[in-house]
Amino acid sequence: MEFMEFTDNKGKVHYINPNHISALCEQEGQCKINLMGQDYIVTKGTMEDVKLHLTSFKHY
Repeated sequence: MEFMEFTDNKGKVHYINPNHISALCEQEGQCKINLMGQDYIVTKGTMEDVKLHLTSFKHY
């Protein structure tokens, strides 16, 4: 299984299973994701960057 890496707005690095992301939205130019009921602002990338990264994963 591949894990996606992202850094939240508090500087913490997360390694997640992309299948656990339930929502994406853009908030003030940054990507906000909902991961298993928790909201995170992704600091390294816009929503478009995150969408491209997600679509590069193999889904079985």
